[in-house]
Amino acid sequence: MGYSALDPRVVKALADSIAQIDRLLASGRFTSLAYSWDPITKLGGRIFNTAQVVRDHIVAELDAVAKKYDIAVIQSKFSGPGRDGDFNYMIEQQPRTLFIFNDNEGEFYAHYNDPGNPFRAEGR
Repeated sequence: MGYSALDPRVVKALADSIAQIDRLLASGRFTSLAYSWDPITKLGGRIFNTAQVVRDHIVAELDAVAKKYDIAVIQSKFSGPGRDGDFNYMIEQQPRTLFIFNDNEGEFYAHYNDPGNPFRAEGR
């Protein structure tokens, strides 16, 4: 399951996600941002059936927030374990990279709104 349209609820969820990424990048802890890439659909993620307009929106927003902080973007295509494209491997090799992954909306908001989240939005 994935977002089937770029409706107001999806736009808000994506804006909240990008705001979280923005706060993380503003911390200065990261020199690059990585996300799963597919040359056809742009955004990887075989477990979600996401509309292309949503994928395009996500990629544009990720690229814009990375550009805001002059952060390198890594479009990562999985090609097997233990090499680039395998996030578990890459995390060990690139500790200053913010890895963006697909999550379900409920789990995202549980973390996003958690008072213990040091990057959560004020007043939420």
